[in-house]
Amino acid sequence: MEKKKILKTNEAAAYLGVSRSSIINWVKQGLLEGGSTPGGHLRFTLEDLNSFAESRSLDIPARQSDSPVMKILLVEDDEAFRLFLRDALESFSSYELKEAPDGMKGAMLAGSWKPDLIILDVRMPNMNGMDFLKLIRENPETADTSVIVASAHLSEDIRKQLEDLDADVILEKPVRLAKLIASVQKLLNLPLSE
Repeated sequence: MEKKKILKTNEAAAYLGVSRSSIINWVKQGLLEGGSTPGGHLRFTLEDLNSFAESRSLDIPARQSDSPVMKILLVEDDEAFRLFLRDALESFSSYELKEAPDGMKGAMLAGSWKPDLIILDVRMPNMNGMDFLKLIRENPETADTSVIVASAHLSEDIRKQLEDLDADVILEKPVRLAKLIASVQKLLNLPLSE
């Protein structure tokens, strides 16, 4: 059985060619069907969006043939692991990468650059990964950003907190390369390099 593609609010807005606030208003008015995560973030299937567009006579903007460049932010204090992540991401063909060595610098980059995906450590100086994730989930501009958490410190309690904060994928270090690549591809649908 093929898994349905699930879109976040910003992705749904881009798909329909409308603003994020239009999507939220349509859901509040009961005009647009969608689900939500345990943390209360909206999620939509392409079927939801297509049937809504059809019922409202909305033209869905033509999909661009060449994929947009996806923005990936690494928030990780371990230089060796950042190098591992850079090497792993070379499997993909179209993305832009920025790095932050701690949570505070990562939060500033996330707010100004608005990445499509954040790969995040839990234990870092200046701001830990948990506080970083809370901060971006509370900001409407970054609330729907996909997040992969990769950490060697994953107790049951920390896993539960990360799940409550809508971490999309939680990986335990040492991270297997194939698992990381599969996670990035699932979240961003990035094409692999030739």
